[in-house]
Amino acid sequence: MAILNLTPHTINLIAENGETVMVIPPSGVVARATQTDQVCGEVEGIEVVKTSFGAPTDLPEPCEGVYLVVSLATANAARTTGRSTDDLLLTSSPVRDEGGRIIGCRRFARI
Repeated sequence: MAILNLTPHTINLIAENGETVMVIPPSGVVARATQTDQVCGEVEGIEVVKTSFGAPTDLPEPCEGVYLVVSLATANAARTTGRSTDDLLLTSSPVRDEGGRIIGCRRFARI
């Protein structure tokens, strides 16, 4: 089994005791969902857009024994286009430092 990180961030899996049990560096390929914004209004002089997501980009086809860590938007885009999402993992249960910054996660999730 292999886990490939298709996000731009290092993923730290952190156990309940605070120990980092796995570090997954970015692969160098970032899978994304195409995004289209349409202006739909304004709030206090700030433009508001309606965002819609299209097909994923740079997302490989499923390969037996390989899991891909992607963003929620990318996983949703894959599902919307009919691609299987069984191999896609999302980070779940974020772990934060004293300043509130996310430093890792406790587990993975699927959609």
